[in-house]
Parts: sequence; structure tokens; C-alpha cells
Amino acid sequence: MNVRITATATLLLLVFTLSCAAPPPPAVHEAPDRMTWWREARFGMFVHWGLYSMLGGEWEGFDYGKEMEGASAEWIMLQADIPTDDYAALAERFNPTKFDAAKWVAIAKDAGMKYFVITSKHHDGFSLFDTELSDYDIIERSPFKRDVIKELADECARQGIRFGVYYSHSKDWYTRIKRRSDPNPPSANYIAFAQGQVRELLTNYGDIGVLWFDTGGPFKEINSQYGQLVRQLSPQTIIGSRLNASDESLHDFRTMADRSIPEGRVDFDAESPMTMRDNWGYDRDEDNWKSVKELLQRFSLTVCRGANMLLNVGPTPEGEFVPEDVERLQAFGRWTRINGEAVYGTEGSPFGHDFEWGSMTQKPGRLYLHVLKWKSNGIRIPGLRSSVSKAYLLAGPAESLEVNSENGEVLIATPGTAPDENVSVIVLEVDGPIEVDPTATGERHWNVGTGIRLNTEKIKAQRAKGWVPMKLDPIQPQP
Repeated sequence: MNVRITATATLLLLVFTLSCAAPPPPAVHEAPDRMTWWREARFGMFVHWGLYSMLGGEWEGFDYGKEMEGASAEWIMLQADIPTDDYAALAERFNPTKFDAAKWVAIAKDAGMKYFVITSKHHDGFSLFDTELSDYDIIERSPFKRDVIKELADECARQGIRFGVYYSHSKDWYTRIKRRSDPNPPSANYIAFAQGQVRELLTNYGDIGVLWFDTGGPFKEINSQYGQLVRQLSPQTIIGSRLNASDESLHDFRTMADRSIPEGRVDFDAESPMTMRDNWGYDRDEDNWKSVKELLQRFSLTVCRGANMLLNVGPTPEGEFVPEDVERLQAFGRWTRINGEAVYGTEGSPFGHDFEWGSMTQKPGRLYLHVLKWKSNGIRIPGLRSSVSKAYLLAGPAESLEVNSENGEVLIATPGTAPDENVSVIVLEVDGPIEVDPTATGERHWNVGTGIRLNTEKIKAQRAKGWVPMKLDPIQPQP
């Protein structure tokens, strides 16, 4: 095992270790309303940033990005089997002088995002915060010597959006073991270390809205200890399902597969983690960018199916968002300023299927039709039983649209051209509760995949030079 913990933390870790040996069930203080803001928010920013950003997906002349059959650029320490000391030495050059917390948060807020989640410690084990439990952090090892988690937490509070942290609790290729998966449970020493860092994050950085654990591994009882600690220290903090706890009540929401949206309407709290291109972390030359149209339609379908979207950016090693990210986020801002009413505080569609033109969200007394495929001859809704009193475009609420009901369906007259080339929204005001025909059937017209596109030519060229996408065998134990 590769345990690297500072001498100054020894006493703290001994205390934590003793507490982990036979932990009594901690007092759990319920906060039943902790999900209220999250359900209303619908849209957040995800940030993957760390030492891996310095490599941009490349090591010793080879590319290890997602487009190269591997995991993703932030997994490069494992994928390229970089010696631990060589990888750790990157910290000595990590000096993101262009990092500006106020600018990052302002970009997220302007895009219409209501919460902000950043990697405080990814699988590579490097902490972007000032931890007392290891010297492998941005304060002790880098010339930057600024606590970016603290700066972002403070800035989110100033600008009025919720702040959360991603934390890799099981995988830690520096402090624990450098493998894709480990059949052996983490040591008591490592559990104490991870619990100590969770405690630091929850007590030193203000109100943590979300603690986004990741890849919990098979040791669910141990994972439950982390969740119980969160409930004890910060009952208002939301926990995602990738904690992978044996006590599933510790999971406040279910995380969809990476880059995926729900296949249909969900009846549980869910979140889709989405990338704007293939990689989560910064990749120097990967260019498989999703278009603004594709991203907005994925977002629209996600909320219509009852889930949140956490949209990722991978900043540069200098601390800036790349122009392609900013361009797409600005497009989200333009769209949400007009159509945000159809997103924030809504529930998913009352129908269990899509329509040829798109789908819908709802609030009491209102339906919001998210029109992905404009129909100049009108929008039809078979199975809507509610009486529609008024219809209009969110892009032009002063002008009413004609509405007719016949043969068990509602028909809304539409202008010849869509007001938005990506997603247009029509509001239906209804009398009384929203009612649909329970026997109404339809199709999922809008199925989307991950959008990943392999760079087959580059893969072929690199393989000819002896490259493999994952040098470290994920199954065989390390020597």
C-alpha cells in the first residue's frame, strides 16, 4: 500500500482510526427539506480540475483521452501508469495564475446554473484544498499556495448560488493504491484519512450544498460510514448515489451514467452528469464538441424527464475556461433568461413518453411544451384532458396562440417559424389540476447516447508505436 500522510497529521489519524475500528451509529439529524432547493435548481456546473489538467491527456508522446478508448483525461495517472513520484512532481509546477473564482462563478450564474460542484480530490489523490491530513495539496506542494475550494465556496456565497464538492472516497492512487479497482477493503488508516478530509470539507468551507462522492467500490458498509458522518456533521448536505452505501437512505439522489440522460420519465430524484465534449478533465486537442443545439436539447429532455443536469467544464492548467466552453455556456444563458420558467421549480412531464415534437415540464396550472422539432402546422397533444385557457410562447408572451380540443387531443396553432432554433417553449395555462389520459401511449422519440466519438485514425497510429489505452491491467494485481 502506498500510504503518504504527513507526520503532523499522525495524532489526528490515530484518533480517526480508533473511531473507525468499531464505530457506534452516529446520531443522524434529519433535514427533510434539504432537497427543496436542489429540486428547484435543475441545473448546475461540474468542474474537473487538478494536476491532470497540466498534462492535457498526454504523456510521453501518447494521447490517453476518452477519444482514445481510455477512461478520460483526468485518469491519465492510471491509464499511462505514470510513476507516483513523477506524477506528484507535477504539483511543483501547478501555478494557475489566471484562476479567478469570481469569474468562474459569474460564468456559471450567467449560464443559468443554480449550483456549482468542483473536484476537491479526484482519484489521483491531490487535494485542491488546505488539508491538515496530508502535505499532498495545493497549499503545501504547489507554488500557487491558494485554497481554491475556499475561494470558490466564498464566491458562490457572495453571488448567491449553492456550492458543492466532489470527493473521491474510495479511489486514491496516491494515498491508497494505484489500481482501477481493488478487491481488498481500504485500511483503517485510509478510512480515517478519508473521514478526516470529509470532516474538513464540511466544517471549514461554509454551507456545503452537495457532497458528490464517486466510484464507491464494493465496500458498502465502509461507504455508509462516510454518509453517516455527513449526516452527523452537516445534515443539510445532499449526497449522491455514487457513495454506494449499504444504507441506501443515505443517497438523496441517483446519478445517471456518465454523459447520459434518463431514458424516460423518472419518479425519483436524479441527476445527469454531462460533458460538453468527450473528456471531463482538460484535454489539449480533443475536439468532439457537442453543438449548442445538442446540449440544449439534452438539457431540455433531462428536465422534461424529471432530472437535474450537472454540466461539466475542464479548465486549463492556467485556470481558465476554454473558449468553446464559454461559448456554449453563454448560449445556455441566453436560453434560460427567456425560458427559465420552464425549467426552474418544475416537475417532469405528466406523460410517460415523448412526442414527435418534444416533451414537457409542469407546474401547478401550467404545462411547458419544450419543442425540439418545430411544427408549423401546429402542436398536437393526444391524451391531455385538462382544459387549456391560454397558450403563448415564452419568447413572446403578449401574443396568445389559438387552442382547440378535438377527438381526445389538444391542438395548438403555431407560427410558421420557431422562435428558437434549438428549443422553443410554449406555455399552456390550464383550468384546475393537470389531467392526462392514463391509457395514452406514445414513443420515446428523443433517444440520445453519450456522444462519444473515438479518434480511430489516431488510435491506429499510436497502436502501431506500441501504445495501449490502459497500461495498468485493471484485473491483475500490481507487483
